[in-house]
Amino acid sequence: MKSSIRNILLLMLFGTISACSEKTVTVSYQEYPNAFRNPMKGFREFFAPGIDRIREEYPYPYGSLTKEYMQWNMIEDDANDGVDKIIAYSNHRWKGVEDINVKVIPRVFLVWLEPWHGGKPKDTTNPDDLTGWHWPKGITPEKGPYKQRPNSVAAYVEEKDKNTPITGGYFDPSFPERVKKLVEKLGQAWDNDPRVAYVEMGIIGEWGEHHDPDLSTYWAPHDEPEHVANRTWIPGMEKILGDAFAKAFKNKKVMVRYAYEFKDYEFGIYWDSWSQPQEIVRGYEEMKKLGDRWKTQPIGGEITWNWGDLARFKSFEEVVADKDTREYVMEQIRNLHCNHLGGITWADFNEPEFRKNAEILQKAMGYRFIINEFSYPNEIKAGAQFPISFKVVNTGSSPFYYNWPVEVALLDPESHQKVWGKILEGVNISEWMPGDNWSVDEHKYQTAPETYHIRKNISIDAPIAKGKYILALTVLDPAGMQPSLRFANENYFEGGYHPMGYIGIGESVADTRLNPDLFFDIQSDKSLKYQLEQPVPVIFDTDVGNDIDDVLAMQMLFNYEKAGKIDLLGITISKSNPYSIEYIDGYCRLNERGDIPLGYAYNGATPEDGGYLRQTLDTIIEGNKILHPQRSIKDNLPEGYKLLRKLLASQPDNSVVFIAVGPETNLSRLLRSEADEYSPLDGKSLVAQKVKLLSVMGGLYGNEFDFPEWNLVQDISAAQTVFSEWPTPVIASGWELGNKLLYPHQSILNDFPNAYKHPLCVSYQIYDKMPYDRQTWDLTSVIQAIEPEKDYFELSTKGTITIDSAGHSLFNTSDKGQHQYLMIQGNENIQRTLDAIVCQVTGKEEKNINQ
Repeated sequence: MKSSIRNILLLMLFGTISACSEKTVTVSYQEYPNAFRNPMKGFREFFAPGIDRIREEYPYPYGSLTKEYMQWNMIEDDANDGVDKIIAYSNHRWKGVEDINVKVIPRVFLVWLEPWHGGKPKDTTNPDDLTGWHWPKGITPEKGPYKQRPNSVAAYVEEKDKNTPITGGYFDPSFPERVKKLVEKLGQAWDNDPRVAYVEMGIIGEWGEHHDPDLSTYWAPHDEPEHVANRTWIPGMEKILGDAFAKAFKNKKVMVRYAYEFKDYEFGIYWDSWSQPQEIVRGYEEMKKLGDRWKTQPIGGEITWNWGDLARFKSFEEVVADKDTREYVMEQIRNLHCNHLGGITWADFNEPEFRKNAEILQKAMGYRFIINEFSYPNEIKAGAQFPISFKVVNTGSSPFYYNWPVEVALLDPESHQKVWGKILEGVNISEWMPGDNWSVDEHKYQTAPETYHIRKNISIDAPIAKGKYILALTVLDPAGMQPSLRFANENYFEGGYHPMGYIGIGESVADTRLNPDLFFDIQSDKSLKYQLEQPVPVIFDTDVGNDIDDVLAMQMLFNYEKAGKIDLLGITISKSNPYSIEYIDGYCRLNERGDIPLGYAYNGATPEDGGYLRQTLDTIIEGNKILHPQRSIKDNLPEGYKLLRKLLASQPDNSVVFIAVGPETNLSRLLRSEADEYSPLDGKSLVAQKVKLLSVMGGLYGNEFDFPEWNLVQDISAAQTVFSEWPTPVIASGWELGNKLLYPHQSILNDFPNAYKHPLCVSYQIYDKMPYDRQTWDLTSVIQAIEPEKDYFELSTKGTITIDSAGHSLFNTSDKGQHQYLMIQGNENIQRTLDAIVCQVTGKEEKNINQ
């Protein structure tokens, strides 16, 4: 959906920048007028699991947070339960939040509502039901003197029991130690979980709200005029919880219920009776005493309209429709620097009047970053430093509480996809503060928000083709390093980037202005998401040019990378033919990875041109070549094994997945390499330290065929070295496997946009006379390496593979062996695997290719 607001102010101020002697472009775009979803701020959802139906329009137009009440006995029932149980139940309850760019605020609790307050047992037909009491094994049930008042949720104690304590539950002698151990596990499970925004302490009291029982005697109890130790409050528990949470959570912000407790700790606050007049002293005034706590810790809560003065309203819509109440809520948001508020689960965002009222509050809550000005040179030279600067102001009420990276990127001027990006070092967005001292009469902060001026000199540290690009800015979620946090400006592209203007790389751009019709409405963008797991680092060694399956396999890897599953570190070329360099470089650029490092096997195997390299490179359709390589043999690419050493040395230990689908020349040379400027380790030691798995296409296994396989024969000595000396697990895909899985020619004709000029499709049709279905040899190695959990293939027993002097592959079973080979049986399994391969090559949703 394109932005409906077209009034854009574009200033072109030209000056001289001494570093590059080029003209400076300064742009200023209008503020986006509406509220919109942004990470970890604004309206916060809550859905009772198994009860509340998540509506089709979810995620809501503003909400990016959801609260999850986590029953203790569901995440840890036995004291010996491990962290894995917490993670498993979290995965169950939070499934899919990453796909809609929503973060979770978890709160562990034990009691939903005490029986003496009218609480009901858990509904056993709903395994995730929150009601009832969720004591784990080993904690004796509560037993106390309270009795429920008739027709009331209040309780009382008879005179004879005025000093009688509660036994069991919170007051069980083993409870303090059990709490410490649970919180330690919570930290291990959640402190680095990208789904978690903040952690509410909870645990104690009804709903985990730190009352009934209380943690201190600062405030009178609900049911009695005075406190009674071990009945209305838990002596010592405040310090136990404070110490445990402070130790367990070094990354996530922790929030507690009452501002007058945990004063020795730097925790945020969740006030679950926001704007309730009955809570003005206990809540609002106590929170005001915290001073600048809001600058580093989140302040949030919920508007509970089912009690007190707000009980006159029948819905959240009615609460914010009332002008006086809405302004009262706004005053507290601004004065307390509120980050998020709940209470909207059943609100109807399709109702226009409510949408308008909700927007007022959404814009005020949390941060709202506006770029007032952005400057950059209109032309830069590859490799040279160039300056950028921008001014940003936070017109919201709170900071953003984590230092997410700011990225400057070059986008393709047509597709708007990223070609290159650079993280700005030394920029901490958690320091971009809002104003302070809210004036109700003037509707603004008396201490105006500071304007932050960011100035950086950066350089393009990757091979980028000359031409015109779009310079853009975004804030990345570290979970997958994808665009997530948006600025409140109209210049926006779907997918999270804010374009600033055209820029020339190695050439001047006459007009840097962007057409506002290109912009997308921020509020309408539901494409953003993040990743739970970091991409798998992958190195691909290929002999592109000898067979067409290498190109299909390469496209699979690019599609995996676009989906965030892998980080393609580099490609090494085992075919010793210069056209292979140009073809692969052009194909990388087709997939917007012109920056990918390439290595080459000089004086290696198969120097002939092959069946489609030169022909595809020479193909001109509609007056244009279909591949546009920038690198060639003249660029002195590094030796394949040298690039491999450089790439491996930069990666974490036991992390890299290596996929090899041609002669093993580069791999053999790597194993034989010595210490160098990249690593003090020899090649075999470096592989042992850095590589997790080698997935190799080569050999024949089983009894169906018996001949030397082509990849092995081309460099028998290299194959013998690799299979005898490679120090990590090896998964081999034999010739017989790919021979059972034939890539359908119908996919080449029908599944690619503009197939008549797509280089993959053109190469496929050059390679052999159509129609033909090609074996998927190399593709099987790719899909097994990246998605082993899908069980597309069976694995043989462990053993060792040896290569004889003729190139035959011989497998011997051995418990100590690190080699296995792939197998597949049954037409149904073959079809399922082939469907998955086709979908990964084409980038389309899974379907049956016969349909």
